[in-house]
Amino acid sequence: MKKKLKILVVDDEKAVADILGSLIEIDGHKVSVTYDAPKALKIYQKEKSDLVLADISMPGMDGIDLTQKLLEIDKNAKVVVITGHIGTLEVELALNAGAKKFLKKPFSKSEIDEMIKDIMSVD
Repeated sequence: MKKKLKILVVDDEKAVADILGSLIEIDGHKVSVTYDAPKALKIYQKEKSDLVLADISMPGMDGIDLTQKLLEIDKNAKVVVITGHIGTLEVELALNAGAKKFLKKPFSKSEIDEMIKDIMSVD
């Protein structure tokens, strides 16, 4: 039996966040969804999520800043950034900030499953 994870989804596009959360919940994972980074920090501190999926482009605190702050809270935090633009400077900056991987929008259920499997098998 696969371990059920606590996964935090952060995206200012409500529809994207909700769809991503629903796709992950299908496998029985506990999913928390929020639409802004400051709330994500509070949720992470409370729940100690196993994995955070964060949009790169958000108003106020973006996914890069969120990644850095999560790693300040927990040096072992696992963050995957979500983007609609591959090859952008933002993706490189997010990976340099400590994000483990990136997920390109639009995404499929199989891409999400594979990404979760990959990221959680690396410790």
